[in-house]
Amino acid sequence: MNHDPRVLVAGATGYIGRNLAVALHEAGFRVRALARDPRRLEPIRDACDEVFVGAATRPETLTGLCDGVDAVVSSIGLRTLRARPTPEQVDLGANLNILDRARQAGVGRFFFVSVLHAAELAQRVPILRPREEFTRRLVDSGTGWTVLRPTGAFNDMGEIFRLAGRGAGMVFGDGRHRINPVHPRDLGDLVAASIRDDTRRDTEFGFGGPDTYTAAEIVELAQQVLGRRRRVLHVPFWPVRALAAALRPVNRNAAGFLTFFGESLGRDMVGAPIGHRRLADYFAALAAGTDTESR
Repeated sequence: MNHDPRVLVAGATGYIGRNLAVALHEAGFRVRALARDPRRLEPIRDACDEVFVGAATRPETLTGLCDGVDAVVSSIGLRTLRARPTPEQVDLGANLNILDRARQAGVGRFFFVSVLHAAELAQRVPILRPREEFTRRLVDSGTGWTVLRPTGAFNDMGEIFRLAGRGAGMVFGDGRHRINPVHPRDLGDLVAASIRDDTRRDTEFGFGGPDTYTAAEIVELAQQVLGRRRRVLHVPFWPVRALAAALRPVNRNAAGFLTFFGESLGRDMVGAPIGHRRLADYFAALAAGTDTESR
């Protein structure tokens, strides 16, 4: 690798991608950020040494995307509850377009951010299947690969915090399932170290943050930070599953996210602990209005 390693961040306008870009920039890498609308990079513009304007779903806009790049990190994935685009177009198609450009340019490493237990969950959560199909294609591509499988990001827990702030202390099921959510800045530090040290090549890695909580404990932590102690309401899973079934004929994306929500909350999501950023500090920053990493 040269003395000025360049990393392409695909998905840099999203929460995980923004934090990846900042972490890699702070680690001394030159960051090339892919964005359909460069204005969405304004919050992290100082961390983006280069901006490539293009749409991952439109391969004709990606000519030269990976030229001169040492590694690619993609956190691209469907994030909309609207009926379009589809997971096949985004999770599979867009990532394949980037992988094709990486192979053409001779990029040595491709990091793909997926989700813990996705291969198992995909049996019951169809929205994950295109993501797992891309993983299979990446592994067979001949490019050095790493599939990163985090448990869940801090911003997902932020929704629990905001509900608690409105007085809705709520968990699904008995609240005993465990998770160790991770800050994506710690994920970025992991990627930076893996590139520098040439580690975790051709492997999958399931991980989370340093602290493990039950779902009920996360609600209690949010209430503690807010200074509001209220009874935690336990909600059964069946309304979520019923709503997903009702939506499936008209909006497969919304139904898919609801199904994933129900399935992932109904099991432990605990990975190898990494990093040093803690959920309690994240909640405190949200309460103080000083968190800028979620935007």
